[in-house]
Amino acid sequence: MFSISTVWNAWRHSSAQAMAQELAAFSCEAIELSFTLPPDLFPGVLDLARSGQVRVSSLHNYCPPPLFPHSGQIGPDSPSLSSRDDRERTWAVRQTMRTIDAARAMKARAVVLHLGKIPLKDAGRKVLSLAVEGGNGERLRAARDSYLRQRAKLAGYHLEEAVRSLRALAAHAASAGVLLGVENRYFLEEVPSLDEVGVILDRVDSAAVGYWHDIGHAQVKENAGLERHEEYLRRYGDRLIGMHIHDVVGASDHRAPLLGVFDYGLVKDFLRRDVLKVFEIHPSAAPEELRRGIAHVRNLAEGGN
Repeated sequence: MFSISTVWNAWRHSSAQAMAQELAAFSCEAIELSFTLPPDLFPGVLDLARSGQVRVSSLHNYCPPPLFPHSGQIGPDSPSLSSRDDRERTWAVRQTMRTIDAARAMKARAVVLHLGKIPLKDAGRKVLSLAVEGGNGERLRAARDSYLRQRAKLAGYHLEEAVRSLRALAAHAASAGVLLGVENRYFLEEVPSLDEVGVILDRVDSAAVGYWHDIGHAQVKENAGLERHEEYLRRYGDRLIGMHIHDVVGASDHRAPLLGVFDYGLVKDFLRRDVLKVFEIHPSAAPEELRRGIAHVRNLAEGGN
């Protein structure tokens, strides 16, 4: 199944029907509901899904948006499922359960999860910026070493909280018949890193929880010389639930396929029938660019070059 995320066009529509009709023109079998879906469109999508007019493959947490927000900005990492503030973490679990319930109501297969951030201010962003921009080697090494020391002091606490949250969510997801995909992240301070994906999956140890691969995020880390893209798939490909597909140049991702320099041959073997394949393209892509990119990836999945 190929899907297309509502992140590309939901912002410019006032009705779920119009949004879905525009996405249908790209000949994907389903749609993914992004966390950016405007709240007033959610009931309409639910009606379309229940009536069989739209197929929803997955929802990106939080969708629908959280109720009665805690203090702070609302986004896919906030409230945080790995927060050391137990009030925030338990509230995040409750709001994620709402996304799982919505997925069940729409007969969607999966929910994509961000697990939050380790509070390192801008340390990780500085390393990423220096690495991608080809900064001075000594400055980069110093920034990276400092960042890694800071992260090592805090990571264990946040991994523990993430595992607590996922164990509770796994039980709820299993009863709903929904899978949870732990997504690899873009910024260094976000949970999980390459190694932390395995730690979390092993400790949660649930058939309802697997790995969600984001092509752009993994490639940005490789472009910065921080992690190897293929290592994510080598280690976690057997637990792969879904994939966000987009192109990348340097540290700029979420481009339509063929508008960057990514070699999709790297992921060709993982475009399997059992993997949800979602085009997560930002609004700057023109319809024809998106159409051409989708055709390219579909051709690869069908055995083409």
